[in-house]
Amino acid sequence: DYLMESQQQQAAPAAEQAAPAPVAEQRKKPTAEEIEERKRQTDELRKKRAAEQRSKTAQQKPAAAAGKEESPAGTPSPAAATATAATPETFNFPKDREGFAAWYDNIMTFADIVDRRYPVKGMPILKPYGYFMHNQIMKFAEQEWESQGIQGAQFPVLIPADFLGREKEHVKGFEKECFWVTKGGENDLETKCALRPTSETAMYPMYALWIRSFRDLPLKMYQTNSVYRYETKDTRPLIRVREIPWNEGHTCHATAADALDCLEQAWGSYTRMTRDLLGFTGVRIRRAVWDKFAGSEHTDVLDTIMPCGRVLQAVGAHYLGQKFARVFDIKFLNKENAWEYAYMTCFGISTRILAAALAIHGDQKGLVLPPMLAQKQVVIVPILVGKKTSYEEVINKAKEYRDVLMRAGIRAYVDDTPSSPGEKFYYWEMKGVPLRMEVGPRDVQNGTCVVVRRDTGEKSTIQGADVAAACRAGLDALLANIRAKGLEFHRTHITTCNTVEEMVHAIQVVGGFARIPFHSMGMEAKVSDERVHELCGGEVRGFSPAEEVPAPGTLCIITGKPATVWAYVARAY
Repeated sequence: DYLMESQQQQAAPAAEQAAPAPVAEQRKKPTAEEIEERKRQTDELRKKRAAEQRSKTAQQKPAAAAGKEESPAGTPSPAAATATAATPETFNFPKDREGFAAWYDNIMTFADIVDRRYPVKGMPILKPYGYFMHNQIMKFAEQEWESQGIQGAQFPVLIPADFLGREKEHVKGFEKECFWVTKGGENDLETKCALRPTSETAMYPMYALWIRSFRDLPLKMYQTNSVYRYETKDTRPLIRVREIPWNEGHTCHATAADALDCLEQAWGSYTRMTRDLLGFTGVRIRRAVWDKFAGSEHTDVLDTIMPCGRVLQAVGAHYLGQKFARVFDIKFLNKENAWEYAYMTCFGISTRILAAALAIHGDQKGLVLPPMLAQKQVVIVPILVGKKTSYEEVINKAKEYRDVLMRAGIRAYVDDTPSSPGEKFYYWEMKGVPLRMEVGPRDVQNGTCVVVRRDTGEKSTIQGADVAAACRAGLDALLANIRAKGLEFHRTHITTCNTVEEMVHAIQVVGGFARIPFHSMGMEAKVSDERVHELCGGEVRGFSPAEEVPAPGTLCIITGKPATVWAYVARAY
């Protein structure tokens, strides 16, 4: 399929979110009542748009409603299928910085990605259209891990409280977020258990039983599952939820060098996924000491800039060193016949990667999907006008093209519903389908069809014999174009700042990252991070170890001390 070929080729609010005002004028955190009111306003807007669309459609298609017929096989008749008129847009929300929150909230519902009506806060239903996208990402990760000798496994969702509490720093980072299970039926459980907030404390006691010798290493496993965290902030589909579908890897090694090399291989896979297949990027950042994964030696993340100017952590990868190995007694006899603790790593991705891809590439008309995520990569729309060719002949030709594309590994679909062509165009644009193929009577006569790209609207007339090659080229061109746009957006939203005033402007007006000279990433700099937040509303997200340090004589813009790193400052989800 297209995913495999690409791998081979490339190895709610309706209320506006204004740019943040100076700190002295910043609004207070919205109350629960205000949040509910924003959601109510969004729901009303959505219902109003749907009612307007139904009203316009009813006015535009009286003839079709009066003459609605069906063939004996249930196929819509030509009279119903050929009814055409000017049709309303399915989706029309600006995706600029101020309008992004409403755009995102509405596209989740309009495009049928999630259903938030499930009566548990922060646990929306991932509907088939959204699940397909998420599953494509998970399958790619699994293929990458298998190629690197990381094997799939499945550990229990319940973690005994004493397991969770073994690593004090780790449990301190998660204890306030745990869901606790204390009963089984009507009986109290012998041991209080947490729903898995993350899997270290479920997996590592078993690793201690399985590892005895250097011959047992490396031990590398992954899981594709869900974790559960009692998120108390305002939830947002795919981004901030209480049940988090994700993929996580956990590895043990005989040496620190081998463990760090495993992490670099994982980063290579994540880069291929985000940049090559999903068409976006971010800054690989090492978190400051006060902000690293609880219990780790260091944490590296991929922070991606969203259209609203905030950043979203799309990837998390952690070098655990021997900390967890000492806590869970994961040790082995080395080649010198001496006991040694294992060196460990963990890394993971969740639905946030999907959220980033949808947000970065979408436009005012709806989604613009990278081919990897498209459940339908080509939608074929029969155009029924005139009397030269029968309805059946046009439909049959459309289905013939579909079959050709499917055999070529391209996911194709014929929309032969009774809606007008215009309605279908707007609908599939909103759903983000990469290519639309139009087949009409003249096309059948001439042995041609018209292909339209979702990203540019560019139309091409192609020969029927070339549909597979032309659609493959169209998918590749679309991906290259949205990738270039995504990388350019990222590049233009990183601002190097040498004064506090420049930092404030970058965060509050431009959005994205302010890159500032900073004095330290140790605990002594946490107070400086708090000062950064007071000044601009952002926070120190970390630094890039790959970058050169500031030139001698460069001073931290917060403290005036000699700068040792370039810190990346941003507002985050």
